[in-house]
Amino acid sequence: MADLGHDPIRNAAGLAAFEAEMSLEERMPERSIFDVFVAAAEQRPDATAITMLITGAADEQPRRVSYSALLGLVRRAANLFSDLAGPAPGPGPGVAYMLPSLVETHVTLWGAVTAGFAVPINFLLQPESIAELLKASGAKILVALGPHPQLDIWEKAQHLQAQMPDLVLVRVSPPGTAAQEGVVDFATALMAQPEDHLTFGAARSGADVAAYFHTGGTTGGPKLVAHTHHSPLVAGFGGAAMCGYRPHDVLTATFPLFHVAGTIVAGLSVFLAGAQMLIMSPAGLRNPAMVESFWRLSAQYKATLLAGVPTALGAVLQTPVEGQDLAPWGPG
Repeated sequence: MADLGHDPIRNAAGLAAFEAEMSLEERMPERSIFDVFVAAAEQRPDATAITMLITGAADEQPRRVSYSALLGLVRRAANLFSDLAGPAPGPGPGVAYMLPSLVETHVTLWGAVTAGFAVPINFLLQPESIAELLKASGAKILVALGPHPQLDIWEKAQHLQAQMPDLVLVRVSPPGTAAQEGVVDFATALMAQPEDHLTFGAARSGADVAAYFHTGGTTGGPKLVAHTHHSPLVAGFGGAAMCGYRPHDVLTATFPLFHVAGTIVAGLSVFLAGAQMLIMSPAGLRNPAMVESFWRLSAQYKATLLAGVPTALGAVLQTPVEGQDLAPWGPG
């Protein structure tokens, strides 16, 4: 497991001492993103990796996923995507996804980079732009949120499948949702895969492409940027070391998971440290209830690291603290 040092890096002198004490290769033995989950599960099997909130109600029973369970889910997803792609030459299956922030989103992302490569997509983009990203990346599998009263992700996914007949469509829906012809149910297919080994051989690593992230499209249409396994590992390690993440930490995960901040500094960095991620609803701080309850929830779940985009945190800072029960954080 990565060695993030013992003392926080507070200034240039601290950084110099950190770098002189040990090389990056010595500090971070992981060579693939999959190695991060293996190491965390070996060191902290029963520790909570992800706590998932849906409503944020005071009496909500959150979904909690341990590091050992997360490793099993990542293995299952990698095996599933490999099976869906079938035997073919190349870099492994390309898996795009249009999902809000869910446990299943993490499972999809990290399973995809283990077996092949991921293509995280902003589901607010127009179908024409999404189709161009799918074609440019070569992704043949699309994981999408099923029918939802507020989000039109499923409608876009079905439109894309109609335009791209060779696209394998995987639906993330609540348990018990009726099967649909021509669509793979994620939960059912996931549980049919083994969780204790990879069925296709070794995980991708090093200079292998792990993901294609799209840019915001400020200079025309969205463009793809390739990330190798080495790149997010180094960035994730740097984020964890510079931010001082430790195993006891709980970070408020409010970034979208089609964004590098949400997937690396507020994602992979957390797992590298063996810390806990608190997903504050599928919509994050776009959910007004999460903004209104942010301080109470942060105290209730003992968050030690508060993260979010500047505009969202600005809204949080306008939320009155008076009357909220912050006692779980302790005195002071």
